[in-house]
Amino acid sequence: MKNILVHFDCQIGDYSHSAYYIFDEKKSDWEYCKEFWGITNKDELSEDCFWDDDMMNAISVYSQKEITEEEKQTLNKLGVA
Repeated sequence: MKNILVHFDCQIGDYSHSAYYIFDEKKSDWEYCKEFWGITNKDELSEDCFWDDDMMNAISVYSQKEITEEEKQTLNKLGVA
């Protein structure tokens, strides 16, 4: 099993936010965003930037990196991901 740390850029109204999540397998940007936000419709605001189902907020993958099990545990302990 892999540990993929994904850094998301989220646009919620006028507010920009970063979020991190650890996935257990490599996926496409769309699949990461779909799973993280629970999006059902693939509506793109721009390339690899996706609307939520209400088309009011947007999300994109800023970066992704495979991390070790030890790094995963540390990030989980710190509440980062």
